[in-house]
Amino acid sequence: MTKVTAVCRALVIGLAITLSLSGNASGGVPAWAGPRVTGIEESPWYPIVRQVALYHGETLVRASAWQAIWSEEGETALQWFVLSGFREARERAQQNSARNRDFVQRVLATYTAAYSPRVHAAAKQASQGSDADRDRFVRTGFAEAKALDTAAREADEQHRQVIAQAEREYVRLLAESDPGEQVRLAALHALRPGSTDTDIREFYATGWMAAAALDVEIFRLRTQDAGIRYHAVIPRLVADAEAAEMEARNAGEAAAEQARMVAARAWATTREKAEEARQAWEAERQLCLEQARYWQTVKDRAAAETDPVWAAIASGAEKQRGGWTTETAFAGDEATRWQGAREQAQQGYDRMTTRP
Repeated sequence: MTKVTAVCRALVIGLAITLSLSGNASGGVPAWAGPRVTGIEESPWYPIVRQVALYHGETLVRASAWQAIWSEEGETALQWFVLSGFREARERAQQNSARNRDFVQRVLATYTAAYSPRVHAAAKQASQGSDADRDRFVRTGFAEAKALDTAAREADEQHRQVIAQAEREYVRLLAESDPGEQVRLAALHALRPGSTDTDIREFYATGWMAAAALDVEIFRLRTQDAGIRYHAVIPRLVADAEAAEMEARNAGEAAAEQARMVAARAWATTREKAEEARQAWEAERQLCLEQARYWQTVKDRAAAETDPVWAAIASGAEKQRGGWTTETAFAGDEATRWQGAREQAQQGYDRMTTRP
C-alpha cells in the first residue's frame, strides 16, 4: 500500500463516515464498506486496529483504521496502519478543519437536546454545514448557545430551585475523589470562589457528563497511542529474537556460544518489553474497572433522585459505565496478549541459556 493511495482512500472513507454516521462519536461499522478479506479477525494486528476504528476520538483516525480493516490487502494493511498509518492519520487529524469537526461531534454526543437544546441545535447545524460554519461554532457559536441555554434554565422555576447543601457537598465529593481528572476539574470549577447556585446547576445539567466524556476520550487517546507502539515494537523484537536463535542453532561449534548469548539477550529484551506492556495494560484495566464501578454508583444514586435533571444523569451514567466496561475487557485482553509474549520470550531465553 503506498502512502498516497492510503491517504486518499482514508480521506474518502472519512468523508463517508462524516456524512453517513454524523453524530456517532464512536465511529460505528460503515455498512457501505464492502467485503473484507476472510479471516482478517484472526490477525494479531486486528484487535488494536479495530479498537481504534471503533473508539478513537478523531474521525480521520477512525476512518484510516476502518480503511485498513476493509482493505483487500488484508493483514498487510493492518500492519501498515500500526507501523505508520496511525501516526500519519493523527497528524492529519490535527489540521484545523478536522479538529473542528471532532469538536462538533463531541458536543452533539455530550450536550443533549433535552437539557441543552440551543447548544445541541447549533452543533447539529454546524455538523451539517461547511468548514466555515464549524469554525464559527467552535470560535463563538458554542459559547453563545451555551449562555442562552444557561439563561433559559435559570428562567425556568423547575430548574431554578435552590441548591441544597447536600447537592453542593456531592459536587465537593466529586472534586476530591472522582476517578476522572476532568470531572474533578469541572467540579472544582463549579465550586470556585464566588460561584453561585447557577454554577452548580450548570455542572449537574451539562458540565458533569461533558467532563466525563472528555475523561474517556483522553484515556482512549493515551492507551491507543501506547497500544499501537507496543504492537509496532514487540512483534519485531520477537522476530529478531527468533532469527537470532535460528542463527545460534545453525552456528558452528566455535561461534555457537557467542551466538547463543546474542539470542539470549534478544529474548531478554523482548521479555522486558512484553512485561512492560503487560503491566501497563493491567494498570489500565484496574483504572477502567474502578471507573465502571463508580458509574454504577452514580446510576444507583440517580435512580433514587426525583429532580428531572437526574434522569439525564442516569442515562449518561449508564453510557459511561458501559463504555468503561468495554475498555476493561479490551485492556484485559491486551494484558493477556503481552503475558503470552512474555512467556514466549522467557522460553526462548531459557533455551539459549541452557546448555544443550
